[in-house]
Amino acid sequence: MKKITIIIAFFVITSIYSQNTYDLDWAIGINGPAASVTIETGDAVRWTVTDNVSHTITSIPGSSVQTFDSGTLSGMGTQYSFTFSVVGANDYKCNFHPGSMFGTINVEQTMSISDKFVKNLNFYPNPVKNELTISSLFKVDSYQIYNVLGSLVLEGKGTGNTTQVDMSRMNSGLYFVKVTSGSMQTTLKIAKK
Repeated sequence: MKKITIIIAFFVITSIYSQNTYDLDWAIGINGPAASVTIETGDAVRWTVTDNVSHTITSIPGSSVQTFDSGTLSGMGTQYSFTFSVVGANDYKCNFHPGSMFGTINVEQTMSISDKFVKNLNFYPNPVKNELTISSLFKVDSYQIYNVLGSLVLEGKGTGNTTQVDMSRMNSGLYFVKVTSGSMQTTLKIAKK
């Protein structure tokens, strides 16, 4: 009986400390990749209003495996958190601005930290004309851009979870963007108009 109690206590403590909270900004125009993440069961998402307009964060009936609703959030800095416990896709929107504020929270059973980094690294627009946005659940430390010949053509430091890269002076063509966060890195393929 003592062994069973110790084993149960170990799993309870492990599950409590394995939960992570991931932050998303929430404002008019934030949608698609910028409002979507892939997490594991037990993780939470915390949305922070980043404009001075009223919003909601509401699951879309029939398109979500879990139901959540923030109610009306007003004022810059207002936050809403929800912990996801069921595997599957959770489409959501702002009831006041559904055409410009929507996203999906995908929940998987388990994920490694590097899997979370790769699955949640977003870049847009692609193809890019002037400015490339790189967004991640993890702080972007640096980026390097290579042409198809493998030559380094641009590099820079990240500016947090979202980094803007000025590509306006680059020639049209295909490029590879290597993004680094701590010891994790991955490479993305982008097209420049």
